[in-house]
This record gives sequence, structure tokens and C-alpha cells, in this order.
Amino acid sequence: MKVSDLPVPPETLEIAPPAPARVRAVPWGRVVLVCAILVGSGALRAWQSDRIRRDLKRGLDSPIVLKSLPLEFGPWKGEDTPLDPVIARGTGADQVVTRRYTNQNTGVRVDAILLFGPAVEMYIHMPELCYPKAGFALAAGPEEVRVKTGSGPDATFRELVYTKGEGGLTNYQEVIYSWRYNGKWTPNVGVQKHFERISGMYKVHVARSITEQELKSRPLGTEGVEADNPCRVFLDQLLPLFSAKLPGPTG
Repeated sequence: MKVSDLPVPPETLEIAPPAPARVRAVPWGRVVLVCAILVGSGALRAWQSDRIRRDLKRGLDSPIVLKSLPLEFGPWKGEDTPLDPVIARGTGADQVVTRRYTNQNTGVRVDAILLFGPAVEMYIHMPELCYPKAGFALAAGPEEVRVKTGSGPDATFRELVYTKGEGGLTNYQEVIYSWRYNGKWTPNVGVQKHFERISGMYKVHVARSITEQELKSRPLGTEGVEADNPCRVFLDQLLPLFSAKLPGPTG
């Protein structure tokens, strides 16, 4: 037996030390760049949010004091009508004007509601929701109608008729209304998220009690009935006075 064949005692074995771990260089340039981007994005979002808040706040400064709209114009003579403070708060509006106008030539009376306030608070207060809650049923409409604004293009309003009661006690209410936001009149509204970025909006709402015979003789949507419809005649004379006080296009 050769000496080389003898087993080597463990204590005599040389164990190679482990290779040193490879240390990767930290790409500090990239880290700094990413941090700068994140900080910059956060600052941009904060600036945009602050700008939106400022714009919304400015938008709540109405160029019109609704109470300053005349009580008398053309053949119409108006008077302020009381409104329950609870109902007024429920509209979400900052300005609420309720009036009854009487045509001095015909004796016809029209009720007008003029509102201005935060769009996100007001947009849900539409006749299609409020009248059914008050026990009214839709009898006719809706129909879109055009209302004169003066020098600008006609405004779009919505006309409906609601009814409540039975027989000789049936109450027919003709309603014509529209909103003004984003520089134009429209009876259409979107969802809450849409109005969170819109500051103030106006609402013009007129209503009149009519008879069943009036509704039958002058159905909604019939061409050429504007001259015979007191609400339409009233709006054609009121809206130019309203629009003349507004900045920008009146359509």
C-alpha cells in the first residue's frame, strides 16, 4: 500500500475560502430620476387640484343677482312669492327667486323659479324627479322647445305636462325648464362626477296651471303654438333680459 492511498485526515484538508459576494453598484442616477419624477407628478397633481378649486370658487360668483331681474317687462307684472326656507335649502342653490307674473292684457299667470348655485348640488333637482315625488304623473312630453335669447342663438328648453288628482279636481301643470352651464342652455344633465368639475349653474323653470281642454287643443310639440302658449311667450321675453347679463355666448 502506498502512502498516497491512505485517507487524508479532515484537519489536514485545505478548504478554499468562499468567493467574495459580487456587490452591484447602485444606479443612483436612476433612483434620483425616479424620485424626481414622482415628486414632480405629485406637485403637478397638487397644482392642478388647487387650480380646479380656484376655478370652481370663481365660478360660484354669479354675474347676475337674480333678484335684480325686473318684476315688470312687456305686458308682465310680477310679485315675489314666499318659499319655505327648508324647500329653498333643498334646492342646493345659493340664489333662489320665486315669482308669479301676470299678463296685464290677458290675466294669465305664470310661476317662475330662478336658481343659481353649485352644479353638483343642483343638477338632481329636475321636474322628472321632483314632480313624481310630489304625487304627479306625466301626462305629456317631454318635448324640446326653442326659446329666444335676444341677439344670440335660441336656447333649448324642455316642456312637460304633469297631472294630479281625478275628475273635476284634476290639476294639470305645464312645466318648461332648462339649465345653463358651460356657457349654454340645455335641459340635459349628466352624472355627479361630471358636475364635480363644473362650478355654478343656473336654472330657469316656469310653470302654469292649464286645463285638459288646453292640452288637447294645443298638444306639446305642435308647430306654430308658441304665440298661443303663455309660458313660451313669457320665456321669449324673459330670457333676453337674463342672457344680456351673462358673459360670453348666450346659446
